[in-house]
Amino acid sequence: MQKEIKFNHVTKIFGQDTIGLEDASFEIEHGEFVFIVGRSGSGKSTLLKLLSAQLFPTSGEIWVGGCETGRLTSNQLPYYRRQFGIMEAELGLLNDRNVYQNISLAMYATEQPRHLIKKRVEQTLSTVGIAHRSLARPGELSVGEAARALLARAIVMNPKIMVVDEPTANLSPGAAWDMMCLLDELNRLGVTMIVASHARELVSVMKKRVITLVAGAVAADERNAIYDLKRMDIFEEKRIVHEREKNKKL
Repeated sequence: MQKEIKFNHVTKIFGQDTIGLEDASFEIEHGEFVFIVGRSGSGKSTLLKLLSAQLFPTSGEIWVGGCETGRLTSNQLPYYRRQFGIMEAELGLLNDRNVYQNISLAMYATEQPRHLIKKRVEQTLSTVGIAHRSLARPGELSVGEAARALLARAIVMNPKIMVVDEPTANLSPGAAWDMMCLLDELNRLGVTMIVASHARELVSVMKKRVITLVAGAVAADERNAIYDLKRMDIFEEKRIVHEREKNKKL
């Protein structure tokens, strides 16, 4: 398979010495489904933002589809980002617009024809199972419906790569499983899926590739894997931090 994504010794440092990601190297093939797991503060969100060029590495290289993010010009960035569907809680729905209007915004921003916008938005809402809630405002949605609306907004432009940050946060067990099934179905249609998740049981049941981050470092990268708590326990974190401090003194 084609290597769609490549992280080559990527490090991201915030401020003087706060490490978001350290010396991360891995490749992701087109059409793969990869979970990024780890404790809070382990670097999951940083990794996703680096991939979608919301952040840029302090050192190392990120390649996506033959393009290195560090060489993108300001004019190229919007076109680079269009290949991604981004679903994260901090990019919430606009409360002054209904679901249909929220989903259609991305298509209007790229100047798509009105007839195409209507057709595509209706198809997308049907795909995620909330076509009947198209005229509802975000405040009228259940937590599960709001999550599906965020997913609809992320996929309406037919992205090649999905970047998903904690898609099951605050969802009931049933709604969380439904969300994972929707992501799995999108992946089966050919979308590369990168999902940061704390959902231990769901990650284990899905048996996908799992990249485990500990203190900003890649501690494990396994296929058909489970959410392995031993990889991210406090002793492993202490070991990585100790090695980091020792290397600084050399």
